[in-house]
Amino acid sequence: MKGNLKRISVDKLRSGMFLGTDVINSNGIVLIGKNTVISEKIILRMKLYQITSVVIIEQEQPEPEIVPETIFVSPIDEQVVSVAPEIIEPATVAFNEFKEAYTEKQKIVQEKLLEISNGGNIPLDDLLDISTSLLSSLKTKSDLFNYLYNLRVTDDYTYSHSVNVALLCNVFGFWLNLKKPDLDNLTIAGLLHDIGKVQVNQRLLNKPGKLTKAEFDQIKMHAKIGYLMVQDQNISEDIKYGILMHHEKMDGSGYPLRLKDEDINRFGKIIGIVDIYDAMTSNRSYHKKFSPFQVIHIFEKESFGLLDLKYLFVFLENIAHNYVGKMVRLSNGVEGKIFFINKHSPSRPLIQVGDEILDLSELLDVTIEEIL
Repeated sequence: MKGNLKRISVDKLRSGMFLGTDVINSNGIVLIGKNTVISEKIILRMKLYQITSVVIIEQEQPEPEIVPETIFVSPIDEQVVSVAPEIIEPATVAFNEFKEAYTEKQKIVQEKLLEISNGGNIPLDDLLDISTSLLSSLKTKSDLFNYLYNLRVTDDYTYSHSVNVALLCNVFGFWLNLKKPDLDNLTIAGLLHDIGKVQVNQRLLNKPGKLTKAEFDQIKMHAKIGYLMVQDQNISEDIKYGILMHHEKMDGSGYPLRLKDEDINRFGKIIGIVDIYDAMTSNRSYHKKFSPFQVIHIFEKESFGLLDLKYLFVFLENIAHNYVGKMVRLSNGVEGKIFFINKHSPSRPLIQVGDEILDLSELLDVTIEEIL
C-alpha cells in the first residue's frame, strides 16, 4: 500500500490504524507483521513487549491486504508471553491416578519416618524413589502445583506435608539449576525436614486455635530433635543442616539456633521457603488454605530480611508462571483467566475477563482469591 509512513508512540495508537513496518523485538524477532490492522489487543501486546513506538501508514488509502494480528513468538525472547499449556482439571483420570499413588507413597513415608525416628538407617534410594516416581507420572511440572492445591488433606498432615515439600523442593531445585546429586539430596532433605515432629505431642501439632508460648516452644524443638535423629547417619551434611535450619531467618529471628544470613545452610533457606508455601496453601485445623497468589502476595510483603531473596524471587516468579492460562476468581467476585505475569509483582498479574484486560497492579483493592 502506498502512503506516508510515520513513527508514533504506542500510547497514541488507535484501533483501525495499519502498521507500516514489522514490529521487531530487541532480539531481532518479528513480533507483529507489516500491514497488520491495529486493535486493542495488538496495542496491549506491544505494551507487554515494552515496544514504545511503531511506524504506521498515515494517509487513508484503499484497504491494504490485512494480516489480522500476525504475531510471531520466539522462545528465546524473555519478554514473550507464551500460550499456557493445557491445564488438567482435578476431576480427570490423570489426577485420580496421581492421588492414588500419592496416598500410597504417603503411607510409605509414615513407615520410613517412624523407622528412622526409632534408630533405623535412612534408606536414601527408597526415599528418593518416593518423590521421583510421583514426579515421573506428571505430564509437566506445572501439573504438580495444580494437583497438590486440589489434593489438600487435613489427616496425617505431617506426612502429607513431608511428601509435598519433597516434591516442591525437587521442582525448586530444578529451577535453581542444581546438579543431580544436590537435587537428589535437596529432595530427600525436604522429605525428612519435619522428622522431629514424630516425637512431638501430636495433640499440639493439630490443635485448633492459638498455641500458648509454652506449647509453641515445645513444637519449635522439632528441628533440633530431627537433626539429632540423623546426626550420626551416613548422609550428606546438607541434608542434616536442611533439617536443622529450615526455620532460621536471615535477620537471626528464627529457631533453633537464631542463625543469620551466611550462617544458614542453603538447603535450610530453600526448604524454609517451600515449607511456608505448602503450609499456607494447605487446609489445617486452624485455617483454610490460601490461594497460591495470596501466598505470593504475603511473601512479597513480609519476607524482606527474613528469607533469602535470591532464592525467593526464583520461587515466586516460577510458581506464578505455572498458572498462566488458569481460570481464577477475584476478591470482587469476577472470574477470569491469568493472561500475563508482572515480573516486578508476581502476585498481581494481568487478568483477561472476556475482551477486557484487568491489570491487578493498578487495582490494589482486588486480589486473586481462588484458583478454579
